[in-house]
Amino acid sequence: MSGSWHDSYLGKLRKVVGTQKIIVNSVRAILLDNEGRALFIKRHGDKKWGMPAGTMELDESVFDAMKREVKEETGLDVFKATLIAIYSSPTTQTFTDRWGNEHHVIEYLFQVDEWSGTLQKVTEESVDVEFYALDNLPEASCDLFARHHQRVFKDYKKFDGKLILE
Repeated sequence: MSGSWHDSYLGKLRKVVGTQKIIVNSVRAILLDNEGRALFIKRHGDKKWGMPAGTMELDESVFDAMKREVKEETGLDVFKATLIAIYSSPTTQTFTDRWGNEHHVIEYLFQVDEWSGTLQKVTEESVDVEFYALDNLPEASCDLFARHHQRVFKDYKKFDGKLILE
């Protein structure tokens, strides 16, 4: 969803509920180049690296949300993807952001199987994009996200066609 965070579903919900804990449905995409390196974006806000990811909007499927987030953050179009994991454990998926908002995130992790387009280094949401070797991931926004990136790629490597549920 291009535009202001305040106009997004999550922004509108936060306006009503304040900082209390809410369930947030989110998507994350693994895009690999021909050398097996993963695509990361450098976000506008904190200038740290993250995977293409974001939250669902109203009236949107998880697949469509993932496609939208990849397009918004990289300029690429996704045609086919495999759902690898759903992370929903309150132990690992609950956090408080820097504004004091509490989130219990249910994340849908996709491996993008078919994509095309020209990679855009700068978008409304990113200031750079790069592919990184899975054993040399870039600096994340915080320790929580760094650990999550490690877990995501560990699960990606062990994925055998059976959905991983946590």
